[in-house]
Amino acid sequence: MQKILRRVATAERAVAKRHKKQIEGRDKKEFTRQRLRKQQQLEAAKVQYRDAKKAVKDAWELGPMAPRHDVGVYAGSRGAIPETRFATFGKPTQIQLAERSSWAGGTTFFCLAVNDRVVLLAGPDKGRIGRVTRIESSVGEVYVEGLNRSNVSTDPDISLSDTVNVMSMELGMPISRVRLVYPLQNPETGITKDVIINRIEPRNIIHDRYTGKRIWDRVVPGINTVIPWPEKEQKDIKDRKNDTLRIEVEEKTFVPTLLRPPMPEMLIDELRGKYSRFRTRHDPEYIARLEAQEQAEKDRKKLVETMRTPLQELHRAEREKKKKKGKPRLTIEMLEKIGEVMARNMERQRNASALSEETGSIPAPTSTSAETEAKATEDVPQTPLETGSEETPPPPSS
Repeated sequence: MQKILRRVATAERAVAKRHKKQIEGRDKKEFTRQRLRKQQQLEAAKVQYRDAKKAVKDAWELGPMAPRHDVGVYAGSRGAIPETRFATFGKPTQIQLAERSSWAGGTTFFCLAVNDRVVLLAGPDKGRIGRVTRIESSVGEVYVEGLNRSNVSTDPDISLSDTVNVMSMELGMPISRVRLVYPLQNPETGITKDVIINRIEPRNIIHDRYTGKRIWDRVVPGINTVIPWPEKEQKDIKDRKNDTLRIEVEEKTFVPTLLRPPMPEMLIDELRGKYSRFRTRHDPEYIARLEAQEQAEKDRKKLVETMRTPLQELHRAEREKKKKKGKPRLTIEMLEKIGEVMARNMERQRNASALSEETGSIPAPTSTSAETEAKATEDVPQTPLETGSEETPPPPSS
């Protein structure tokens, strides 16, 4: 069974890796495409700006003799901006979207809705108040009624028309360039007036598991004032003959019990793929058969371990004899012998130390074993210089 689970895990990792690689390649292509389009827009803007400066210069210097640029198919388009300048190519990144809507609660719990009154913080209509008509969450832009308008002209080569159509339309602007406006009452004076709200936070988040919808309140931090959501227009829905009645939709026609499964067992295999390599739940008979195969493999390995050569049997018997004997112990005779050797070595070290004090030379070690030399070093008495004392050593005897 472990083999099956490892195979499923390997397949899942391979699919996840391939899917990640596809997403990265697609994102890279989309990023390159957006960059090229932005460069094209920038080059077109530079050309239009240069032509506009040249037209102003010609009109100032030449006067009535200045060439006209709004004739033919471009008649009436003077002062209008081509629509390609406002075309949005691609989507901003998640970081950019989060930064744009950070003041309004973020992208997940966005606290701005249609029909809200907002004030513009930038552009030609800076400081003016209007109502939100549309919110583009994918690009982080809002459209305000009657504000941020511009004359946009269509390109004849793109629209395939004989003349240029100029229209005044509202342009989208980033969410970060607007702020919510709501009337609040001053607790000191009691006067109610419009207030610009710089920050809103979502509170009291409720998730309905039946409908899958989330509901939350938008609160002004600091004063903990709840800003109500704008009222939505009720759609006039008319009933028809083929419509299903609400009472029939809400009627419970199936009540699950513990006495029977919610669906036939054969239907489960059709839904989840009986022979899929990602399957993790299997039939009890299949699991029992796999466990029997694994147990047979383990028994076969144990049988191989029981087969030993005569030399292995001999070594096994010797190890068992050593275990029965236990740990070796020192007898009294052994301890006496060790003590004699230690006393003899100590006497030899004392004699060597006395001789070195008389001659003033360092004697060579007399013991050949490292253990005897270490023991002799421990038993040699330390002089005042060796112990770190400031006393001067006595002069050597003559």
